[in-house]
Amino acid sequence: MKSLNTDQHGHLQNRQDWNQQVAQQLADTDHIILTDDHWALIRAVQDLFDETGDTPPMRLLIKVLRQRLDPAIDSRHLYRLYPDGPVRLASKHAGLPKPKHCM
Repeated sequence: MKSLNTDQHGHLQNRQDWNQQVAQQLADTDHIILTDDHWALIRAVQDLFDETGDTPPMRLLIKVLRQRLDPAIDSRHLYRLYPDGPVRLASKHAGLPKPKHCM
């Protein structure tokens, strides 16, 4: 297991350190097994971050996921993937900073 340089919340300090293996390692620390649905969410969060320079709030994330992936996606779907906080954990596993709007 590679030693990761993270902040006090477990988010990578340097996004350039991110890759799929690192994402899996971060997910392992949260006891999450990444599925195809997790990876789609991770990629969407990364894309939104690249487009806006910030992690998306839940409502914007759902709107974008509905447009890009599946019109049926809702907050329940995201909470099934990440029961302890979809935006925070998806951002963490995507190698992004802790969202400003998350506790």
